[in-house]
Amino acid sequence: MSWRLAVRRGAVALAGAALLTAVPGLSRAQAGPDAATAELLFQQAIELMKQGKYDEACPRLAESQRLDAGVGTLLYLAACYEKLGQSASAWATYREAADAARRNGQPDREQKAREAVAALEARLSRLLVEVPAASAAPGLSVRRNGQEVSPVLWGTPVPVNPGTYTLEASAPGRLPWSGVVTVDPSGGTVTATVPPLSEAPPAPSAARAAPASAARAAAANVAPAAARVPPAAPPAPPAAAGMPAQRRVALVVASVGVVGMGVSAGLGFVARARQQDSGAYCDGDLCDPEGLTIRNQALDVARAGTVVFIAGAAAVAAAGVLWFTSGSPDASAGARPTLHVGLGPTGFSLGGRF
Repeated sequence: MSWRLAVRRGAVALAGAALLTAVPGLSRAQAGPDAATAELLFQQAIELMKQGKYDEACPRLAESQRLDAGVGTLLYLAACYEKLGQSASAWATYREAADAARRNGQPDREQKAREAVAALEARLSRLLVEVPAASAAPGLSVRRNGQEVSPVLWGTPVPVNPGTYTLEASAPGRLPWSGVVTVDPSGGTVTATVPPLSEAPPAPSAARAAPASAARAAAANVAPAAARVPPAAPPAPPAAAGMPAQRRVALVVASVGVVGMGVSAGLGFVARARQQDSGAYCDGDLCDPEGLTIRNQALDVARAGTVVFIAGAAAVAAAGVLWFTSGSPDASAGARPTLHVGLGPTGFSLGGRF
C-alpha cells in the first residue's frame, strides 16, 4: 500500500470517527451506492497508476470525484493528468484541490497542492486566439476543437494541454475558415490569428445550376431530367392571343346598357306604385291637391324610366355595332358582318348580315 493511499484512508477513518462521535448516524446516511462506487473506482485507478496506465486511471478518478468528492481524489487526479502530459488539466485540478483543502482545514494538503501549482505554472502551454478588428464580422463565432471560444477570451493566453487544435470561424454571409495549430509541451504561448472572412457568393440561379445537375445525373448513369420531359404542347390557336380591344369596349358598353334597362324597369315599378297611392285622393280623374301631387310624381318617375330605358337600349345597340364590326384578325373586308339599328316611336329594331 502506498503512503498516499494510507494517508487518504487514515484521514477518511479519522473524519468518520469524528462525525460518528459528534452526530450519531451521519456516516450511515452518507454511505450509499455512490460512495461505494466512488471507492471502487478510486481503488481501480490507484492500481492502474501503479502499472503506468494513466490514460485508463484518469477517467476513473474523475468519475470517483464526481460521485464522492474528496481532496485526496483531486490530488491523485491532478497527478494522473500530470503524468499524461496534460499540464493545463493538472494545473487546474491542483488549484481546485488547494481550495478544497483550505475549506476542509487541511493545511498540509493545501500546501502540497499549491507547490504543484507553482511548479506547473512555470511550464504551462498557452493558446492565444487573436481576432483583429478587420476579422470581427457581425455574428462571428470562433470554435476550438468544436467548442465555442467566448469573445471575452479573444486575445487572452489561455492554458491548454499540449497537442493539436482545430480552429474554426464562421459568420452570417461569410465563407467559413478553419486552421490547425500545434501547442508544444515545452511551454510558452502560441498565437492563432483569425483572418478576415470572405463574403459568400450569391446562391446560384436555376440556369447556372442546370448544367451541374445534368453532369451529376450523367455521372450516376441516370438520364438528365430534360430528357424525360414530354414534348411541348402545340401552340394555341391565334384566337387565344386575346380579345380585340373593340370587342372588350363593346362588352363594357353592353353592360352599361343592360344595367340602364334594368334601372328603367325599376323606375316603372316605382311609378306604378305611386299611381296606385294616388287612388286614395282621387275619384277617377278628379283628384284633390295631394292626389295631383302624387300623380305628378308618378309621371315624372315614368318619364325618367323611359329616358333611362332608351339610353340603355341605345347603349346595347351601340355595343352590338362595336362587337360585330370588329371582325376577326383573319377575316376579309368582304366577309365582315353588317348591322342595322333603327329607333322609332314604338321601340327599336336590330338587323343585319352575319
